[in-house]
Amino acid sequence: MAPSINETPPLLIRCPTCAQKFKVGADLRERTVECGACEHRFRINDDVILRSRKFYPGEHPDLMANRYQRVPMEVAVPAGLQTISYAEVPDASSFEPISPQRIIAGATAVIGVALMAMLLFFGASRNGALDEMPTASRMMMAGFTSVIATVLLLYANPRSRKKAVLFALLCSALLLTLPLVCTEGSVSLKALPADEAPPRVRPPVQTPEQERIAQLRQTIGTDPLTGENAKLATEGSGRHAYGLWLRGLSESNKLLVRDFLLRVADADPSSHPYPRGRNDYLMVVSGVNMTIEKLAELAAPLGEIMQIYREIDIIEVRVNNGNFVVGQIDKLTDQADPAFYELNRRELESIDLERVEGAVKRLKEVAPKLYRNDITRRLIVLLKEDEVKFKDDLCAALMRWADEPAAAADAAEAVLKKMFAEKLPIPREMVALLVKDKRLTIIPIIDELWLGDPGTWEQYYVELGPPIEATLIRHFTEITGGVRRSAVRMLGKVGGPDSLPVLKSARAGADSELLLRIDAAEKSIRERRGE
Repeated sequence: MAPSINETPPLLIRCPTCAQKFKVGADLRERTVECGACEHRFRINDDVILRSRKFYPGEHPDLMANRYQRVPMEVAVPAGLQTISYAEVPDASSFEPISPQRIIAGATAVIGVALMAMLLFFGASRNGALDEMPTASRMMMAGFTSVIATVLLLYANPRSRKKAVLFALLCSALLLTLPLVCTEGSVSLKALPADEAPPRVRPPVQTPEQERIAQLRQTIGTDPLTGENAKLATEGSGRHAYGLWLRGLSESNKLLVRDFLLRVADADPSSHPYPRGRNDYLMVVSGVNMTIEKLAELAAPLGEIMQIYREIDIIEVRVNNGNFVVGQIDKLTDQADPAFYELNRRELESIDLERVEGAVKRLKEVAPKLYRNDITRRLIVLLKEDEVKFKDDLCAALMRWADEPAAAADAAEAVLKKMFAEKLPIPREMVALLVKDKRLTIIPIIDELWLGDPGTWEQYYVELGPPIEATLIRHFTEITGGVRRSAVRMLGKVGGPDSLPVLKSARAGADSELLLRIDAAEKSIRERRGE
């Protein structure tokens, strides 16, 4: 509607000096005014008036704006003018996308019908889900599912109600037909004659012992052990896997226990502890070639062997976590303390090799006063283990502690031959232990060591005495330099009449130093012969 009062809008002017903008009334046009900012006087004319076009609501004709009018406007239609008739605006719901809720409702209806159809078809047989359910009850299940599916389909298809109804009727007919067709288990077995009733399958009766074993399997969780034994049987390696049910094992000690079992049982590295709650673990020891009794004997240092379940290859062990606690260091190192020998003997039984090595180093420096037999036996056992790397300290301790040198020498000789065959570094203490026991069987080994490094092995080689003379004479024509000088020295200490011709022949071409050593050797031999 046109405004009822004509109001002249104010003029927007700009000061020609300071460019400050002002609004003034239209009645001041062609009159002189003063700028409030710079106090410059100027005339209001077209030069200072800013021309900016403003638009107000209703100024431009807009047909769509008629939809928001407040007062109905009468449009005069000229006589003889034919008007145009427009179609009604369509409902927005006819072209807007389907909501997710309707899609979920339709999918739920279809899936529900499919599941109920499968249940009515497959569950109708004997021992099925709907066994002994009457046909009327099955019809009620099918009818209820049909009603729910019809409602959901109508809600999911607001634009095509007819198609939704037809599809719902088809699904309902399918569901209501299935109970009439699949009637195998609709009659109760009690209502059938005795000759027509199918035999019931009864579970086998378990003995109390079988029930106990089954409960034990469930408690321990023996699936990893069963799988490991099945894998070993497939490989045909002839090895076996056993399980140690470790009761009360602290989590901080589980890896230490695993390494110990790998070492003493020569188990496969795939052996692993499985937690079973309440500080219990199932340690699967895989790839061993021994009886379960032997493994239980090896696991004795962990604690108390409670029971051996041969039926399921399980050893129950009550772990003593006190075995993993290191003794007081001041008592372990004080030789004057009464508990020194007892504490270090316990350290030798530890499954931690670092603690064992520390105890061996302490014991090799002290006199054998207490627990000599126990400590010696433990040192020999440790010497035979391949994983023990401190064999030099063990041999040094055995030289001081062994009350039966022959037993210690037997173990050391076996280890020496194995290390020599594998070309591993030979500890001097091991050779010294065997030389002390006069083990002549190591002459070939120490002879090879001496030929490679006479400065290191001469002192041990010569301790074997006269039996080495023949070996030295055999080498004499082939050796030169420092090795020949070493041989001359040793022949002077252990040689006999057979060495004199060899020494005499060595004079030809010998230097002054070698001649002096030959003279000394011949003199020593003659003095021993009483010449």
